[in-house]
Amino acid sequence: MKVLVKELIQGGKETKEANAKNEALLESIGDGVIATDAKGKVILMNQSAQEMLGWHPENMTGKLLYDVVIIEDDDGKVVPREKRPVSLALAGTTTTTTTTTTTGPTYNYVRQDKTKFPVAIKVTPVIIDNKIVGAIEVFRDITKEKEIDRAKSEFVSLASHQLKTPPTAIKLLTERLLGGKMGTLTEKQKEYLNDIHSENQRSIELVNALLNVSRIEMGAFTIQLNEKNICTVVQSVLYELKSAIDKKQLKLEEIHQQKNISLLIDEPLFRMVLSNLVINAVNYTAEGGTIHIECKEVNKGEALGEKLLAENSFVIVVSDTGYGIPKNQQNKLFTKFFRADNAREKHTDGTGLGLYIVKSILDNSGGLIWFTSEENKGTTFYVAIPMTGMKARTGKKELVDI
Repeated sequence: MKVLVKELIQGGKETKEANAKNEALLESIGDGVIATDAKGKVILMNQSAQEMLGWHPENMTGKLLYDVVIIEDDDGKVVPREKRPVSLALAGTTTTTTTTTTTGPTYNYVRQDKTKFPVAIKVTPVIIDNKIVGAIEVFRDITKEKEIDRAKSEFVSLASHQLKTPPTAIKLLTERLLGGKMGTLTEKQKEYLNDIHSENQRSIELVNALLNVSRIEMGAFTIQLNEKNICTVVQSVLYELKSAIDKKQLKLEEIHQQKNISLLIDEPLFRMVLSNLVINAVNYTAEGGTIHIECKEVNKGEALGEKLLAENSFVIVVSDTGYGIPKNQQNKLFTKFFRADNAREKHTDGTGLGLYIVKSILDNSGGLIWFTSEENKGTTFYVAIPMTGMKARTGKKELVDI
């Protein structure tokens, strides 16, 4: 495919026979394919793209893809030109841009007749002599996948609500017993009840995590914004987790380049993001290790953790000297139920949902998360929130603190 697009962009000097062969290959592809030049003008589109979008090549060839085909997010807002996958590829922001059905906001293509359909998109820049000369976009209609995902999420939500009642009752009863409501307990009885209480709490956390996942995937959670001193919130979260840090005899390093930075955030969601990252650092760092927290403003265009910031952002850096993430598993880190092999060995507890929820929160609120890691040396997570603040979202439910 890259060779074909290269030839097309360079002017198409191949023979008629080669042209016919290339055209047959394109038309046999079931996914939609659109090729653009370096400016984003459409060079060609295959039959599948025509059928899905309702546009004929005569009405698109030579025109800017952004001007002809509109992309909207789940809220019906037009995705800005600079944030579209083709733009990111042509700008050299990334070598491959992919949207998925499981994490992040869904993209919806608007057909010529103004109807919409959700799409999974993959765009790759065409590079010749170290210069980006065009891009090729491959996309497919994921309406059926979205319907299946929604059905699964609704089932998980219903099941989680039903599963939440028994452990909540058990928690209440064990706390009453431990509090002496039914008389004095022996030390052995207290030991057993504390074990019951601890294991039951794990069940509650799992159910809450499943509820959050279902609300995220159904787009049913709300993001409510208030202006907060972000550094004060960070310090508050770290204070709450101090006992867990001290228990493992870990050294905590804090750097706040500025102490008074106000941002529009959903504080409970922000606390959930930061708590999860710090707890992970605690769980996956051996005793005597170090956890480093840094908060700072980073300007647009600056590089941080092998990534260029696309806008002025407030960045929280959470790094540790822990076990790290195996190189061959790093691409799965933000997927549901994933836990790295070395994480399972060192810390048997865990649902594999925490980082999925964290990334989903940030994707839906306009933030970013990325990481660098080396096995047996540690991991560094970066969370960036635009200085304009998180994006508000209207939903039926709030996410549950886990």
